[in-house]
Amino acid sequence: MKRPTKPRGRKARPRRILKKPDTRRFPRAALEWDVTVETPGRRSQKAKLSGLNPFGAKLHPRTKNPAPREGTTLQLHFAPPDGDPPMLIKGLVWRNDRDGQAIVFINLGGGDFVRLKKLVSPTPTRP
Repeated sequence: MKRPTKPRGRKARPRRILKKPDTRRFPRAALEWDVTVETPGRRSQKAKLSGLNPFGAKLHPRTKNPAPREGTTLQLHFAPPDGDPPMLIKGLVWRNDRDGQAIVFINLGGGDFVRLKKLVSPTPTRP
């Protein structure tokens, strides 16, 4: 029996991981907030919200319940540390990752968008 031969030509080299520049329109907040998640047909659940920006966030459920599937709509209730009343934001599960769920905000009002923009802005924005 013959031994397998190595392919000739280019030697296999380890791939270099290139860090892409961050091209997001708005930065992500490096803070976590407690959030209550309401999903149709389920009881409300507690979770952590991180990576917040005006277009979405990362959701980290605390319970061992199965995560909602991609495409599921949900409502997020949370109180950012800006002193204003708590927010109620509608979102869509965009992707399920190992470390949580990527949530895209939908039907976000102009006032909520501006508030989120101020929360994640590294410098204060002027109206």
